[in-house]
Amino acid sequence: MHPDVQKLLAVQNVDQKVASLRRDLDSVLAETARREKKIADLRKTYETRRGELLAAELEARRNEKAIQAADDEVKKLDTRLNTVKNNAEYQAILFQIEAVKKERGQLEEAGLQGMENLDKLRAGIDQASRLLAEEEKTFREFQKEAERLKSEREADIAKVRAGRQDLTKDLPKELLARYERLFQHRDSLAVCAVEGQICQGCYTNVPVNDVARLMGKSAVVVCGSCQRILYLAH
Repeated sequence: MHPDVQKLLAVQNVDQKVASLRRDLDSVLAETARREKKIADLRKTYETRRGELLAAELEARRNEKAIQAADDEVKKLDTRLNTVKNNAEYQAILFQIEAVKKERGQLEEAGLQGMENLDKLRAGIDQASRLLAEEEKTFREFQKEAERLKSEREADIAKVRAGRQDLTKDLPKELLARYERLFQHRDSLAVCAVEGQICQGCYTNVPVNDVARLMGKSAVVVCGSCQRILYLAH
């Protein structure tokens, strides 16, 4: 194997380990984001239900005041009945009393429906509050574990990468740049074996002349199909 390719293979081993560790970190970040969104959605649901409950309570108070006002109006009209001096006025006041009582009945019916609605809204907000509190508690526990895993993985990455600079310091800059591009765009496999004259990166045939160059160990050979850097498997 060409000495530079041998070094690149060692570099790739380091980079693949780092990539695997970074995937663990990425999964933690993704799970954190998912849980934060769930909490945000639950909080939004809670706030929406809370707003609905406040609006319903306000409407109930308005309805109670309207019923009280209707009762006051009926009392006032009843008092006027005792002072009227003709039948026409008497009948008119009776008509007003009937109209106010009818309106009061409608208000009372609406009030009863409102009370039922309030009970449902209170049950809904209790449930929303409970679900939010449970999810926040679970998230706090998850965060502790996530921070522990994050610290462990970051330490592992630093440990694995510690010798990378020594491996790359004597490599030609152009070759290293090629390797890094390939590693990024070829599924973390920039340097791959040739087995039975087949590139193990893209599974295409490697020309006989390239196999001979690989056997000679005097040149860096790349796959004509996927451009990966090749070496002969033993």
